[in-house]
Amino acid sequence: MVHPSLPPAALPPTAPRDTRTPASAYPGLMWLVRGAVTLRECGGRAVCQPFAPIVVSGAHRHAYHSEAEPGADFFCIAFQPGALAWLAGIDLQPLTDGVHDAWACLPAVDGWPAWLHAMQAAPDHTARMALCEAFLLPRWEAARRAHADWLPLLEQGFRRDARQALARRLACTPRHVQRRVRSLTGLRPGEVERMLRAEQAVLAMRDANASPLDAALDSGYADQAHFSREARSLFEKPPAALRQHMHGDAAQAKDADWMLRR
Repeated sequence: MVHPSLPPAALPPTAPRDTRTPASAYPGLMWLVRGAVTLRECGGRAVCQPFAPIVVSGAHRHAYHSEAEPGADFFCIAFQPGALAWLAGIDLQPLTDGVHDAWACLPAVDGWPAWLHAMQAAPDHTARMALCEAFLLPRWEAARRAHADWLPLLEQGFRRDARQALARRLACTPRHVQRRVRSLTGLRPGEVERMLRAEQAVLAMRDANASPLDAALDSGYADQAHFSREARSLFEKPPAALRQHMHGDAAQAKDADWMLRR
C-alpha cells in the first residue's frame, strides 16, 4: 500500500495551482472533491486533458504538469510499487506515464465501485482516511499472504540482489521476474530500483539533514556526481537545490514534498 500502511496525503489547500509532479515509481489514486484540474504535460509531451472526478495514475518516467483551479481540493493516495496491482488485481503496465479515469481501470467487483463512491461522497479528508483503512488494509493483508514469495522483493525496493534471490527461490528465470515486475509496477525492475534509490537519498537530505555527498554515499551511489545526475534526471533539480527547498522558510517547508512546484 502506501507502505503497509502509511496514511494517504491530501494536497495542502494553500498549495500553488501549477504543479510538476516528479518522475516516480508510485502509482496513485486521486479524488477531485472540488474544482477542476487540467493535465498539461504527461509522458514527456504536451496535452490538454481534464482530470476525471476520480483518476488513477501509473508510474511516471517523466515529471507531469497539471493546473488546478483556485480553491480546487483533492485527496490522493500513493501506493508502493507493486501494491496497487495486488490490491486491485490489475496489470499496471498499461497505466505507465498516464493519468486515467479510475472507473476504466479499477475492478467493477469486490466492493471497489462502492468504495470509490464513498470516498467521493465523504464529508472530509479525515473520513476518507478512515474509509481507506477500512477498505484497503484487509485486502493488503490478504495480498501479503497470497504473494508471500514475492513480498521480500517489494520490501527490498526491487533491488537486483533481491530479484536474483527471488529467481533462485522460485526456480524461475530472471526474464520471468522481469516480466512480472513490469506487470506489477509498469516499469522495468532497474527503473524501479533507480527511482527508489534516488528518493532514499532525497529523503536523507530532508529527514536526516544529510549533505548531498553523505546522502549519495549512504544510498549506494558511487559518488556525489552520480547522485547529481540522477536527481537532475528524475527531479529536474540538482541535490543542493532540492535540499535548500526542503529546508527553506516555514511556508516552503510545509510544502516540501512537492519538490517541483513552480
